[in-house]
Parts: sequence; structure tokens; C-alpha cells
Amino acid sequence: MEQRTSAGRAAAGARAPFAWLLVALAAQTLAGCSGGGDNLQVSTDPQTLRQRCTALTGTTLGASAAQVSAAALMPASGATPEYCSVNAQMTGSQLKMQLNLPIAGWNGKLAFLGGGGFDGVMAAFTASYNSASIQTDRYATMGTNGGHDEAATDPNYFKATFATDPQQLADYTHLADHRSLPVGKQLIKQFYGAAPTRSYFEGCSMGGHDALIEAQRYPDDFDGIVARAPAGNVMGLFTQFNRIAKAVRVPAATLDGGKQTLLANAVLAQCDSLDGANDGIVSNPSACHFDPTVLRCPAGADTGDSCLSDAQIATVQTITTPFSTTDGSITHPGYNFGLENSADGWGSYIWPQAAAGNDSLQGLFSDGFIRSFITGDQSYNTSLYDPNQWGPQLASIGTMFEAFDPDLSALHAHGARLILLNGTNDTSVSPRDTARYYESVVTKLGQSTADDTVELFLEPGVGHCTGGVGPDQVDLLKALVTWTEQGTPPSKQSLTLTKLDTDGAVTASRPLCRYPAYPRYKGSGSLSDAANYACSTQ
Repeated sequence: MEQRTSAGRAAAGARAPFAWLLVALAAQTLAGCSGGGDNLQVSTDPQTLRQRCTALTGTTLGASAAQVSAAALMPASGATPEYCSVNAQMTGSQLKMQLNLPIAGWNGKLAFLGGGGFDGVMAAFTASYNSASIQTDRYATMGTNGGHDEAATDPNYFKATFATDPQQLADYTHLADHRSLPVGKQLIKQFYGAAPTRSYFEGCSMGGHDALIEAQRYPDDFDGIVARAPAGNVMGLFTQFNRIAKAVRVPAATLDGGKQTLLANAVLAQCDSLDGANDGIVSNPSACHFDPTVLRCPAGADTGDSCLSDAQIATVQTITTPFSTTDGSITHPGYNFGLENSADGWGSYIWPQAAAGNDSLQGLFSDGFIRSFITGDQSYNTSLYDPNQWGPQLASIGTMFEAFDPDLSALHAHGARLILLNGTNDTSVSPRDTARYYESVVTKLGQSTADDTVELFLEPGVGHCTGGVGPDQVDLLKALVTWTEQGTPPSKQSLTLTKLDTDGAVTASRPLCRYPAYPRYKGSGSLSDAANYACSTQ
């Protein structure tokens, strides 16, 4: 992520509170200055909207709190309708936003999309893990760059030096979406002549973190929120990333392709059938108590791909077991077994890969986080990192960054709903972490209030956001709208996960089961058909 000097950390601590004041003032200003939107007629005429689109460039908003830098018509393509693409920037800030406004058939609603990774780019509203209804139901969409510009292809991306700037740090960790939302709503009103009647949020990974930030800190911003693979326990996540990266960077301790397959096959042999179906998917991971020591080489020495050495077993245990700092302030529950030899499983974030310079994505992200957010030293040797020695710095950043607060009472009072989703074989955001967050919400609110506020679903055999051997497609935004506007929770909507081929045809399906249930095979019929599975807690 990024690097910070001790002076930079002190400045962030001193100046960050002013960001809240700026938000309040900006919201007040935007509420009182419409930039002309109040005087526009409501229009659904495509030609009128095309003309309004090109005229938006240069428009100032909220007494110059933001300005439109570009607005252009984008032609329809496939499922994506013709739309007006609008780019705007907050004055005196690197916080940028992009809106995509359908020219015809706008449904009157806003879908705000979260970012990902270290942000720096606009969220793609056509991403495969987004709900399909964002396009088919013609939402106005909005996203931000997280408060700074940095393309993922930039060689300095993983350094995340934006954190040395207090405002950029505040925007990235918790403020960008909340700060830009009033501007986006004003732009929508200026374009269509009417503000959105409903506002929803959907994000995955760090976008899922953004979703939880909104639910916990700014509960009045949205009518409903979808948090896919939500990195809420972000301090624990980066700490676990570092623990694992240190292990797999040691050649004798990592697992080559043959050993990965050995481990994957052994896990399937023990745990695949726990859901009643031998289908290559561990659908009931909570019952999978695999012990890697059964694969130990004689005397613990590495004798080839038919066994694991003691060092390799220790690595597997580091990946799959919980961690806690000495004072218990930072914890992580570890990752599930399954897909150990898959590019969409452990190969996604855990194992070193050529595309990441023979490092792992966990290593790249955790190095940036440690050097830029914690130690303030870009040359710091992260193999020596011990979180127990950096308690004050971790606590300071955690105050801004953490999104693991189970108190969703304000969200419930607002009447908004939250859907949580996680793949069971995600090696970025652990599904165990998402499950324990949900359980903490139930403990905090009580089962009845929690049921009226949040539901959690796990996707068997699915990796980070999408991909894996399991079905990974489900329109959660449509489910959220049904819950919010009609009162029927997702768990009562008979939702189905689907797996699609390159032509968009369904190749497999499973029922989407509310946690702690999982899809259990009924004993007959195609293993690829959701009709032959029932949600079970047994």
C-alpha cells in the first residue's frame, strides 16, 4: 500500500478530524446550491439528455466544491446501454468520481460502486462480479478513485505513497465515497432534472470494505448495501498477509505445483463428500478438519512431491490457523482448505506467481501496507515485521481504516439492509472472517434485529469476488432492492448461484444458502443442477 513517516502519521492524526468538518460543510453547501439542477425540467427524452450530457463539461457544483472535467456520450454495447460518462473532481483534492448515466430508460435509482485494492482508478460498472441488474435495470452508477490516482499497472502501485498525504489517507480509508455522494446526487439531478429516488451501494474486496464503512459510519447514505468479500477486518487481513508471505518466500517452505496438487487431492478425499456430493467442491468447509501432518515426509525432510516437509506443513498451518497479536487487538481466523492448486484458490493470493514478480499478491499488498501505513520506511525489511512492536501505529491507522464494528443499530434505524457474500475459497478476504463479523452483529443486535438488517451467504468453491470451481454469479442488487422495497429478505427469494461459460450459458448452479446453511446434495440427479440440492445446517 503506502509509506508514511512518523511526522506524516502525526500530521494525519492531527488533521484527519478536519476532514469530517469539510464533509459537513460540503454537504451543507451542496444542499443549498443546486448548480442549476432545480430549474431543469425532468426529462426522459434521449435527444434532450444527449444534449445535456455534452453541456455538462466545465460545470461547477456546490459553490465550486467540485467541477465536471469531462462528459461524453458512450454508445450501447452488448448489455450496456448508451450512457453519458461524466468525470468530476473535488476542488483542491485528488478525489475524482465518475458517473455513468443511461440515456434511455433510467430507473430513477443510483448504484454506487466500491473500488478495490489500493484504489487509484475508477470502479468498472461492467465488472463480472457486479450484479447484472446494474446494467439491465439501467441504474445511474457512480464510483470514485478512492482519493488518489494510481493505475494498477504502475510499477509504484503497491507502494501506495498516497498515504503520506493526510486527506488522501482519510479518503482512501473511510471518507471518499461519503464525501463524493452529495456531488454525485447533484449531478444526477442536473442531468435528469430529478434526484435518485433510491440509492444503493455494491462493492467487492476493498469495495466490500467501503460497503461496511458506509454501513457502520455513514448509515444514512444508502437505502441498501451489498458487501461482497468485504475486507472489514483490514488490519487483521494485512497482518495475516505478511505472516503467510514470509513463509512462502522461503523456497524450502513453499509448495511447488506437485505438492499443491498432493495437498488439494488429500483435502478433497477427506472433505469433498461432506456435502453428499463428490463434485470437487468442499461445500461444508466448517466440517473439514484436515490435518496436513498426515502428508508428512519421513523424518520431516523434503523427499519429493509425494509428501510435505515439516517446513511446508508449517506453511500450510500458518495459512489455515488463527492468529492474534499478544494484546488481542489484531486477529485473523485463517483461510479454508480447498483449491490449494487452483489459480482461483490458493494460487490467487497465497502462492508466488510470475505475474507478481515471483512474489504473492499477499506479499505485495502487505509490504506496501507495512512500509507506507505503519513503519514509514520504504526500505523496511518486512521479513522482520512483528505487529506486536507497532501497536500505537496500528491502532492509529485502525481507527481510520477498520470496518469491523458490529453495531449496525443506526443502519437498522435508517431502515437500510445489508447483504454479505464471500466465496469459501477466497484467499484474500477469509470467509471465516466474514462469518465471525456476521455472528458478532447477531450478538450485538440480537437475532431478530439482525435478521431485519443483515444476511450472509457463502459461495462454495468460489475464490476472491469471482472464479473457482463453484457457481459464482448471483444478482444481489436485485435481491437487495426486493428486500428494501418489498420487504422480502434474500433468504426467502429462492436465489440461485450460477456458473457461466464464455457464451453466457449456465453450466452449473447451486442454491444460495443463508449462513450457516450450505447446499447439500439430495442424493440423486445431476450434480450441476441446483434443484438437486437443499440448504442444510447438518
